[in-house]
Amino acid sequence: MEIDETMDFLLAGDYRKLTYEQKCRLKGDRPTPDLQLACVDGKSTRHFQRSWYDKFPWLAGCSKRNKMFCFTCMMFGGDAEWCVDGVSSLKNILRKSEKHGISKKHLKNQEKFHLLGRVRIEHAVSEIRKLDAMKHNEQVGINRRLLARIMHVVCFLAKQEIAFRGRHDCSEPLNQGNYLELLELFAQEELLLKDHFLSSPTFKGITCNAIQNDLIECVTSVLNSRIVQEIQTVNHLSIQVDETTDVSCRSQISIIVRYAVEQNIVERFIGFFDVPMHKTASCLADVILNEINKWRMGNKIICQTYDGASVMSAEKNGVQFHIKQIHPNASFIHSYAHQLNLVLLHGAKTIKTVKNFICNLTMFRTFFSRSTKRSELLRERGFKLPNKRDTKWNYNSRAADTIKTHFSELKNAVIHVTEAPGWDPVSVCTASGLYDKLNDAEFVYLLILFSTISVYADYEFNFNTITLSNIQSCVSEIENLKHNLADLKKDSNVDYFCEEAIKLNNNLEYDEEKRNELRKITYEILDALIVQINMRFEDFSRLEFIEVINNKMFSEYHKKFPESKFVELIQLYPNTFDADRLRNELAVIYADVKKHLPPHELLDLIIKNDLQVDIYPEVTKLCQLVLTIPITAASGERSASTLKRIKTFLSNTMENDQRSNLSTLVIEKNLLDDMMKDPTFTESVFNMFAAKNPKIKLVYVKI
Repeated sequence: MEIDETMDFLLAGDYRKLTYEQKCRLKGDRPTPDLQLACVDGKSTRHFQRSWYDKFPWLAGCSKRNKMFCFTCMMFGGDAEWCVDGVSSLKNILRKSEKHGISKKHLKNQEKFHLLGRVRIEHAVSEIRKLDAMKHNEQVGINRRLLARIMHVVCFLAKQEIAFRGRHDCSEPLNQGNYLELLELFAQEELLLKDHFLSSPTFKGITCNAIQNDLIECVTSVLNSRIVQEIQTVNHLSIQVDETTDVSCRSQISIIVRYAVEQNIVERFIGFFDVPMHKTASCLADVILNEINKWRMGNKIICQTYDGASVMSAEKNGVQFHIKQIHPNASFIHSYAHQLNLVLLHGAKTIKTVKNFICNLTMFRTFFSRSTKRSELLRERGFKLPNKRDTKWNYNSRAADTIKTHFSELKNAVIHVTEAPGWDPVSVCTASGLYDKLNDAEFVYLLILFSTISVYADYEFNFNTITLSNIQSCVSEIENLKHNLADLKKDSNVDYFCEEAIKLNNNLEYDEEKRNELRKITYEILDALIVQINMRFEDFSRLEFIEVINNKMFSEYHKKFPESKFVELIQLYPNTFDADRLRNELAVIYADVKKHLPPHELLDLIIKNDLQVDIYPEVTKLCQLVLTIPITAASGERSASTLKRIKTFLSNTMENDQRSNLSTLVIEKNLLDDMMKDPTFTESVFNMFAAKNPKIKLVYVKI
């Protein structure tokens, strides 16, 4: 468009008829012709200066009319002098132009002129971004639904303790492993998996071990965060530590915390942790203290429980001593629920004869359990050997008693394997060795001895399991056990055991020299067991304060308050209770027959009736404290057996973190099931997984 045509077009008011693109092109066509304008100013004449176009970027000219105009105001409407009539007088033209340049109408028009073209570009960009965001969010929705399915598969396999790969390598076409095979099964019925998982390149990496481990770790982390929240709400907790060895012979410790959530006592698995090779008390304590700090347990710890090994329980330099230096309220108490589990085992470790005897007991069970044909041979004779449990001390006593009871049947079964046709050479060779053991005078004698010991030990184990609420009775039973073991240290008993051994196998002979040898072994075994019992139960009396809430004694306490036990409680846990108030609350409970309940039932009654804050706050704390002390359950042993189930020889290369994560999902499966019902659980897992795998679109963006 020519210069004059542009000015004519604008003066005609046709600007609004233009398209947006035409307006944008017109923006760059400001007419700047040379004008023939002059003005006599006194003795001199002023002429139009072309430099004014540079000084005033909005200034335009029309050579046809020989006038100056405001190009901006002509486009958007403004002062008539500058956009309709035009300016031809040069008198005070600079001051007039400057005044127009700062006028309100001009500034508004100037803003519109400046944004012309740019607003539409930003709007177009915004629309593109909006479409991209919508497309992104649509993909996020698909990915989230897909990941939810995969997460459920992971949780299912972990909770059921099913290997992800299975028995075969994933590269085998007929068996891709349990994880992939399960996804393939779901894909046959679910279009989401079929259309997006099997064909989408985004989730191809989900089948690799690294992504699987990330998902397992995320689920475990969210579950652990729930446990941390629980820990922050409780007043007291105890830690239970036990050592275990996995199938790759790697030594580890398991850590469990126990606490009361209102009226419910829960035990939460913290994890498995590698043990330093030298296994010093300070190194083991550092591992435990690190987890205490990590889980923010702080001064809530009132009790620490171990298995009784000297490196853990030594009063002056054991792990319990190092923990107590940092957490003085963490009283050390042996794990009573499996004290007797370890009495026999620790005694065996110091006596070579006993260690060999226990190994031989295990050989019988191993031989017959490793073959269906051999197992059936025992079943035909009406018995079977007990299953091996490393965490059950009375396996050895039960095995000894079973072999003693079915001695002749077992002997005939072994002879059948060595003489009957159809048995493989390994079975025949092993059976021959077992036959020699059944004809060994020392082995049969120890069989009688351990069967006799088990009569006393098994009763004591069952008694302590059932009646731990009565500490004095337990102490009395422990003394009875020691007394019974001491009574076995008689020459007449040794002769009796020899005669019983001969009744089992009349081919045996026990001359005086052999009897003297067996007498020394017997006394050594009995002395070792008594020493172990003394060491493991020497602090049992420290628990007498529990008697203050022994419901069987409440009627007696109503008549005479248990002052000594109450004082012991206050001294053992200073700054924990309001002593005067606790005394009065207990007195009220002792006087009310309806409240003569065991600690867990009393606590349940108080909380259900909302009495824990204003009426019985100190008794509530006392009940929770007593129930927190781990004197009734060997949970550390539970985690040990879980490790052995998970880390089988098929997955022997599993890293410790993955092993611990899987163990957490297995052990805390009830908590996991409860959390999976909450929609925020899945959201938390998604957010954590997205942070680890940013390439997978899992986070919604705002539109």
